[in-house]
Amino acid sequence: MLIKKIRRQLFQLRHGSFLAFLKKFSKLRALLTFVALLSFQERRFWKKLNKISDKFSQTVGESVEPNKSDSLIASKVEEVLGRIRALIKENRTAAALEKHRQGAELFPKSVELKQAHAQTHFLRGEWTSYLEVSAQADELMRQLAQDQSLDRTRLRFLGNGWTGPLGHISLLDAVIKLRDLNLLSDEQRILLYDSQYSSNSALLKLFLPKILNIRSDVKLIEKFTQKFSSIVDQVPMYRLKTGVVDQWSAIDIANQAWSKEHRDPVVKLSDSIEARGMSILERWGLPSDAWFVVIHVREGDHRAHARLQNADISTYFPMMREIVNRGGWVIRMGSPLMSPLPEMPNVIDYAHAVERVDWMDVFLWAKAKFSIATNSGGSEVPMCFGTPVIRTNYSSFGHCSFFEKSFMVPKLYKLKSEKASMSLQQALRTPIPWCESTVHENIEFEIIDNTPQDLVEAAVEMFQRFEKNNWNMTDQQSNAQNIRLSEGAVGGLPISQSFLDSHQFFVKA
Repeated sequence: MLIKKIRRQLFQLRHGSFLAFLKKFSKLRALLTFVALLSFQERRFWKKLNKISDKFSQTVGESVEPNKSDSLIASKVEEVLGRIRALIKENRTAAALEKHRQGAELFPKSVELKQAHAQTHFLRGEWTSYLEVSAQADELMRQLAQDQSLDRTRLRFLGNGWTGPLGHISLLDAVIKLRDLNLLSDEQRILLYDSQYSSNSALLKLFLPKILNIRSDVKLIEKFTQKFSSIVDQVPMYRLKTGVVDQWSAIDIANQAWSKEHRDPVVKLSDSIEARGMSILERWGLPSDAWFVVIHVREGDHRAHARLQNADISTYFPMMREIVNRGGWVIRMGSPLMSPLPEMPNVIDYAHAVERVDWMDVFLWAKAKFSIATNSGGSEVPMCFGTPVIRTNYSSFGHCSFFEKSFMVPKLYKLKSEKASMSLQQALRTPIPWCESTVHENIEFEIIDNTPQDLVEAAVEMFQRFEKNNWNMTDQQSNAQNIRLSEGAVGGLPISQSFLDSHQFFVKA
């Protein structure tokens, strides 16, 4: 294992992924960030911003440092947020909401506190309250922007949150689509980023030509977005011309409209990545005319409020064999922290491969026949390249965005006080499928993951749809979608027909 790790790091250095290598050494990365702060980074930042628009510095000056009063308030707000985070860690979310109420009375103009309040409702699966408080946060931002004359700049910024986690980088796809479709609010968007803190710099690099951007260092960006929080777009919400909407609705709107106009994907592989990627496939033994499917099964996060998305990779082995039996290859995506796969014919455990590097991730997502994933960041990225996705073990089916030639296979839930699993409608009337938490106060429930047979049938369904080139929803799928919409769910990703056939109770009233 140690030898393979050394070989992988040498491969990353030799093949142009210094940033990926650097991310393994947090102290060195922090040192480079500190040096950047001392090297006139802020002056360069303002120079770049002024090239885009000189209105901003004319309106507010050129400093990211808060005044003493704002700094004191920010410190006190952070104390409140610290206590709230501690309560959430103890699964005392009702007490956390009470602390939010007290904090709002003390600091009614804190955007950060209001946004955190919305997220606590999300953790509890309180979807309507999440939307309501998020809308309140957006209105507060509008008021503060007017009070500070920041609305006159006609600018909005996307900070560190958009370029860190993998799934967040993929959200840039919807920002660009909504802008090009003339659905995003009229302000000009500027992405602020530090490549050293991006989970996949190669993916981010593909988006950069599509959006105004300023490269700086993570600390300076953090200071800037804290000081000017009223004109900073946060990841969970998108501001459209019609008002603020949650990210799943925004992605759904973008993808539906983009598909209707038959537009090409926002990003595509560079010739360089394609050539290098093909050489790696050849090294692995794939023939030049081989096709493959990528699979990413989330298994790493064991926090109670983030564990619902996890699944067991071993239950996917029959699904992998189904793909191989049809003449394909399977390439397992992920990180070396994941459980290693046993040796299987025509299956590549890329998560543990020497050649694991950010640009190869991008190549595999873009070139796969389709992707198999759970509802995590690994399921979002293939869609940016137009790669169909089966979103298996889909836990949060209260919100799931449409994408062409894709469908989900939901998890089932059973209340411990009941003998049978809940139907779609029954589940949507609980907090469970509206969030990512395995813990809810006053609710005891069991999580029923997709069976190996569910997964095999989903793969067969995908192949059949490819063969017939039929991606229309069946009557049963339309019925399931109508149930979802009647219960307030958002997004148009259909439920797998094979799943509905095997679990007919799921769509019964």
